[in-house]
Amino acid sequence: MRPAKIKDGKAIDSLITALKDQDPRVRENAAVALGKIKDVKAVEPLIGALKEEDSDVRWSLVWALGEIGVLAIYPLIAALKSDDSRIKENAIWALGEIGTPAVEPLIDSLKDGDPRVRWNVAESLGDIKDPRAVEPLISVLKDENPRVRENSIWALREIGKPAVEPLIAALKHEDSRLRENAVFALREIGKPAVEPLIAALKLEDARLRENAVWVLGGIKDTHIIEPLITALRDENFRVQESVVWALVEMGTSSVEPLINALKDTDPRVRYKAAEILGKIKGSRAVDPLIAVLRDDDSRVREHAVWALGKIGIPAVKPLITNLNDENPRVRENAVWALGKIGAPAIEPLIATLKSGDSLFRENAVWALRKIGIPAVSPLIAMLNDEDPRVRENVIEALGKIKDPRTVEHFISALKDEDPRVRENAAWALGKIGIFAVASLINALNNEDPLMRVNVVAALGKIKDPRAVEPLIDALQDANPDVRVNAAWALGEITVNSV
Repeated sequence: MRPAKIKDGKAIDSLITALKDQDPRVRENAAVALGKIKDVKAVEPLIGALKEEDSDVRWSLVWALGEIGVLAIYPLIAALKSDDSRIKENAIWALGEIGTPAVEPLIDSLKDGDPRVRWNVAESLGDIKDPRAVEPLISVLKDENPRVRENSIWALREIGKPAVEPLIAALKHEDSRLRENAVFALREIGKPAVEPLIAALKLEDARLRENAVWVLGGIKDTHIIEPLITALRDENFRVQESVVWALVEMGTSSVEPLINALKDTDPRVRYKAAEILGKIKGSRAVDPLIAVLRDDDSRVREHAVWALGKIGIPAVKPLITNLNDENPRVRENAVWALGKIGAPAIEPLIATLKSGDSLFRENAVWALRKIGIPAVSPLIAMLNDEDPRVRENVIEALGKIKDPRTVEHFISALKDEDPRVRENAAWALGKIGIFAVASLINALNNEDPLMRVNVVAALGKIKDPRAVEPLIDALQDANPDVRVNAAWALGEITVNSV
């Protein structure tokens, strides 16, 4: 008798019993035999045996259920609710083995109330890869259960190209969760989705264009760079910003096309290209960005300066050059950028304090202030410079940083031979405030009347009540200028205290 023709109930019952035999070889052969016989009576026992530990036996059970086919579908779907993970896992594989005939019942089961069934059904549909499952799988991308959504994304990736156009259409769906997961699914599909997504960048719906860009940025295919640069012209701000993100995600591979985009006829493209180059921080972009600092459009210059600041050390000299640019926004961004670069910019900035251009010096001071504490020690070292203009500007920069370590240096500068240096030192002590009071009070006893005059002025600027008694004593000073300033300072402090 040939096994494939067995229909004897006794033989089938014996084979079902053999599924529990102690010897795994017996169990394996019993499963194979039942698969060949294809009797519906074997379905439930085969499913019950799916928790089998032996891998060879498990695969034989899965194969057998696949061979039985359509008659095993609904019992297998019911098995997806099992608490035994091995039964569920192997039921999925068995449904995958059954293939196309299982698709419609599986699609119906995507609506099952049990999330365990839904996520396992999604996985089975991914195994089968039938395009009929695309729309139903997209519909469950908004499922409340994260594992259902995750498995649906995986299944759509497995189906691949047939899922691309429906997923692109889903990018404009009103449900934000569905849109978000459609993005993830398209990213998982990858290259087959690139050309349709590039075409979608020209469609009317702005939300669709924006999400198409988010997908492309996640795929990171070099073919998308030029279309994305073109999309910088998009009228929708959200689309523009998503394009910026996508090109940054592309990294150094987008640097050369972006450098070319700095010459685009559209200023929006030029300044966005500069912004992206700054975010990528590609040193190759320094010279092209320096050239753009002369762009007719102030926004382009502004973004170029910002980008150079983000790139760092190679950009220090050109940024310093632009501290006296005619456009205030360019100057402001040059200051900001040098401040961001930090320590490497300190020495070149200090050197500019000798410039005859007051605007140049002023912005160098602001840049040093932006750098802050790291600039204090190098600036203090410059307080002995022979050029009074340098000393004046160094004190101004230190006064804006407000570091208490500078107090004694400022007090010493109160007797500088240059009146502008002395004036700035008094101003700087006023900016530092209460941290300078004790040292200033001690300096009222200095033998140099010019020092005492400036100390009294500084105390008047600080307006700290601790200075009242020493200032009253200063009203008896032998120097009339000291007495005049003491009277003024007391007025400032008492008015401030009222």
